Amino acid sequence: MFMYETQYHSRPAAALFFVAAAMLAASRRVRAAAKWLDEWIERRRVAAAALHDFGQMSDRDLLDLGLGRGDVYRVAWGASDRYHRS
Repeated sequence: MFMYETQYHSRPAAALFFVAAAMLAASRRVRAAAKWLDEWIERRRVAAAALHDFGQMSDRDLLDLGLGRGDVYRVAWGASDRYHRS
């Protein structure tokens, strides 16, 4: 039977060590996923507020900002037109 090399001399202690290590790795992955989800929700909230504000503007107001109706969604999600226009 395969035996793991650890500082622990009993099989149950070694098994618990590896279970704890696996749980720690899993908890780090879950924490990273939760952080990504939290950031995505915040970006979505900001974009929704921007879309609402842009939706309240007339075409003339948007044109004063240098935007057309087709640009609103892209700009609300934070895209820049730095490389888009020549």
